[in-house]
Amino acid sequence: MTDQDTARQVPETSRDEWEDQYRSGRWDYLAERPEQARYTALCARIEAAGAESVLDIGCGTGVLRDCLGDRFRGRYVGVDWSHAALAGRTRRPRETLLCADASRLPLRGTFDAVVLSEVLYYLDEPLAAVRGMLDLVAPGGRLLISLYQPPADRHPGWHALIGALDRDVRSLAGTAHELVTGAGRRSWRLYVLTKEAGR
Repeated sequence: MTDQDTARQVPETSRDEWEDQYRSGRWDYLAERPEQARYTALCARIEAAGAESVLDIGCGTGVLRDCLGDRFRGRYVGVDWSHAALAGRTRRPRETLLCADASRLPLRGTFDAVVLSEVLYYLDEPLAAVRGMLDLVAPGGRLLISLYQPPADRHPGWHALIGALDRDVRSLAGTAHELVTGAGRRSWRLYVLTKEAGR
């Protein structure tokens, strides 16, 4: 499947809709117990890599940063398209928040870990975005991607889209993956792309 084919299936959500959804509490569940397994797995990968800088694209209200807790003393940059998502956050030391479009990031330099957690569904050209995000990963660093794995019988449209994204991400060199299971029927595929020195 090409980026164009995948893009046709991407859910259309306007910026105003994102703002309304965050203001209404639509995304508050991301900080609740059923989602903890995903954030715990991402944090474990960040810690295992010894990351001293993290770029969290689609950070929402900063749940990943909170999961890292006080043990993470490095630089954290959170990026989200929604002003409302970022507005109520109390920043931690060495934390920067940016309201920006993931496809046009106003960033320079590289990070030890770049995270795309539950973001690829919303990008116009997801595979091209992943390749572009690798440019933001420092040599020896990691690009971490999570994709929700919905039951096929409950979400057939999403299931097809996520299957296409899964194939695309797995096609990239240096990709490892694992299944993370949380409370209830919730599970996610976690991908780890390693950027080797010299790439």
